[in-house]
Amino acid sequence: MLIEKYQPKKLEDVISQREVIRGIEKWLDEWKKGESLLIYGPTGTGKTLIPKLIAKRRRLNIFEINTSEELNANSIREILKPAIKEKSLIGDRLILIDGIDGISSSDRGGTAEIAKMLRESQYPIILIASDAYNPKLKTLRLYSKLLKIRKIRSDFIERKLIKIARKERLKINIRTIREIARNSDGDIRSAINDLEIASLESIGQREKEKTIFDTLKVIFKSQDLKAVLVAIRSCDKDIEEIFWWVEQNICNEFEDPEEVSAAFDLLSKADIFRNKIAETQNFRFKKYMRDLVAGVSMVKKRPYHKFVSYKPPDRLVTLGRTKSYRNEMDKIHGKLGEVLHCSKRKVREQMPYLEIILGDNIKDF
Repeated sequence: MLIEKYQPKKLEDVISQREVIRGIEKWLDEWKKGESLLIYGPTGTGKTLIPKLIAKRRRLNIFEINTSEELNANSIREILKPAIKEKSLIGDRLILIDGIDGISSSDRGGTAEIAKMLRESQYPIILIASDAYNPKLKTLRLYSKLLKIRKIRSDFIERKLIKIARKERLKINIRTIREIARNSDGDIRSAINDLEIASLESIGQREKEKTIFDTLKVIFKSQDLKAVLVAIRSCDKDIEEIFWWVEQNICNEFEDPEEVSAAFDLLSKADIFRNKIAETQNFRFKKYMRDLVAGVSMVKKRPYHKFVSYKPPDRLVTLGRTKSYRNEMDKIHGKLGEVLHCSKRKVREQMPYLEIILGDNIKDF
């Protein structure tokens, strides 16, 4: 894919972030034990890539972890303790903790443990976040120098896309490239992804709207990633619904346990972005979710030519069966919300208690 082919391999290839590069290098030169660097800003701007390229140039050994809801204080301690104390056999080390604002809010000890680790670390630690002022990071801010990375200007993105288009001989006009750059919102990764999809559409490779069954055939039977991306984009279903269809049918299609494992591993990563969309309402994550679902097509060692009757997701079948009940409950929640002066969501959370209190009288609503 173009996003992988044109990912910067050295610092000179990074566009529009010279100030950030200088800031990181200055911090490394002046680093004192007990202080971390917290780099924050929007996606697709190089927050994670730039420290890695700097480490590569300085011949530092990167030790990287990515925080998630699955990491708690104990697991963070187990992962980081050896890295902050043990000497590296291949030179100095740079510790990179990505997605730090994604750590579980239910585990308050997680950030406290990281703060303890960075105070004890014999090596510099760089933290990566989207929002440095997330309440979960209050403790870490006390021990960190903050460095904001800004969105990449659309004119810089436009120039980069034009270079790629010319080098790849893509049949796409300048006006479309300019529109992609403006709509990217400073995210170079999503812009390159959009360029690739737009180039496929412009040369007539996008087919008419596909049913979900047509799309599943391409995902499971093909090993052409570009064709899979076009099929997903052309499907009459949203990427979230495609996600559930793929999950339901992986075991029906793949026979090799390693392929099944790899496919579900990709879907687990796609599910992280699916939850991020629900939590933040940032629908730009759908692009990354789409790419990970498309990657399921590449895990098979060879295409399967057998016939498979693709089944609808159990989740959607259950929702369909309970639709009338859920509609009825939604009305009750709305009426109770008006009486109690609160939202439907709050009523839904308290419903088990209300059912006990009101008993059969709840039907009066």
